[in-house]
Amino acid sequence: MSVSYYIILNEFAGSGNAKKIWPQIKDALDERHVEYEIVRSAYSGHTRLLARQFAKQHSDEQNNPSNQPRHVVLAIGGDGTLHQALSGLDDAQLDQPIPIAYLPVGSGNDFAKGIKMASQWRKALDQVLNCTSENWLTIGTYFDAKKQTKGVFTNNIGIGFDAAVVTSANSAKSKRWLNHFHVGTLSYLAAIIGVFYNQTAFPLTVHIGQHRDIYPRAYLVTITNHPYFGGGVKIAPPASVHDPNLDLVVIEKSNIFKLLFISLLLSMGRHLKLKSVHHYHVNKLHVSVSSIEYGQIDGEEMGGRYWDTYFGIKQYPFWIDPTI
Repeated sequence: MSVSYYIILNEFAGSGNAKKIWPQIKDALDERHVEYEIVRSAYSGHTRLLARQFAKQHSDEQNNPSNQPRHVVLAIGGDGTLHQALSGLDDAQLDQPIPIAYLPVGSGNDFAKGIKMASQWRKALDQVLNCTSENWLTIGTYFDAKKQTKGVFTNNIGIGFDAAVVTSANSAKSKRWLNHFHVGTLSYLAAIIGVFYNQTAFPLTVHIGQHRDIYPRAYLVTITNHPYFGGGVKIAPPASVHDPNLDLVVIEKSNIFKLLFISLLLSMGRHLKLKSVHHYHVNKLHVSVSSIEYGQIDGEEMGGRYWDTYFGIKQYPFWIDPTI
């Protein structure tokens, strides 16, 4: 079976690293006589649009695949690029969805860590090109009852601390200058310090079936599909994309010394047994927040909002074999 790759390249990923290494990736593809088409994402939301348009253009071929090459959308970039590409494919709502592949060349690459994909791009490319069949993995879904919007995520949705960090880092005047010198991570470190001191507690209600838990002083709330967030921090060590469930982690606000202790244990993945940390492992849940709090989805800003959001899971075909 022949495979044709529709490559969506985000040249801005990894503080411009994706653009720098693309010629090497192209050489590797050409050496192996890979059939592909390359398009470049030019603005925020463009990757999603490109993926959706491609899926709709090739929907008939997916339903009648006998005389056609197998189409795979290959996102080259970071977690945000993968999120946008998958969202576009999901928007198309095909009966037989087009598989997605991923080459992690961003700054965090949490999804690659979550599926145990190679961190070095050449090995990761082998795990894509040598794949011979679909690998159905769990992804998260959400429905915002207030905004009447829905979507999917590969990594996590965060409310509170981590979302405020993303928003603060992206709005920092220094970010463009730091990215120019390929040290954009420093903007996130600066944002973490600022948000650590300034993030206030907020009221959270968690609904699991008929059960309800109320947390008056939530500080960090993460609904995740695999263990990692924030560029490799194990927020939910037991989580897995091979498990048809999501993991919810709630951290309550404490004094500065206790928060520092929690942060230390969090960096080692040993925080879940603390009294101020609460962990759920379920296939559907509903969270509500009565104050305006920032949100992030797969490392991208969702803005500040009231939260009345339902979460679930679905399966999606990936064209990646991490065992290679």
